[in-house]
Amino acid sequence: MIRNATLAFLVTAATVSLPASAQPSYLIYAQKLVDATVAKHSDLTVLAMHVTPPNGTDNVIIASNIGRIGKKADADDLGVLNTGKPRMETTKTGDTSVELLMQDIAGKTIGVLGATFKYKAGEDKSAVREMAEKLKEELRMQTPSLEKLFEPVQ
Repeated sequence: MIRNATLAFLVTAATVSLPASAQPSYLIYAQKLVDATVAKHSDLTVLAMHVTPPNGTDNVIIASNIGRIGKKADADDLGVLNTGKPRMETTKTGDTSVELLMQDIAGKTIGVLGATFKYKAGEDKSAVREMAEKLKEELRMQTPSLEKLFEPVQ
């Protein structure tokens, strides 16, 4: 199964070089989760899963709504993974980005979830953090294991 998962990851990463119109909406379960979650939450502008694939050595983006599949985690992403402390920042567009631990249904840490939410001046930023925590929980309940994220889907 891990061989299939690794193959699915490599196939997904290979689609990055295709034009957007030629890319499938998803090939692995993780991308299906991202697509469904973004479609469900109109206030969510970016969603990315930073995970170390089974038998992998680097933490990389395995699924997102903005591409960048296979991009290695940066120091900020790894800081969240290593400390367990969420990170918030304001983006160039004025939205709020939150990075927090990504977990499977059993509560095991499997990576970092990056989520960016629309933000209007004057809104309470703690509300954005709460939205991110709810999103994290929603995805946790749909993630039986790290390996499941890499299973091919139709």
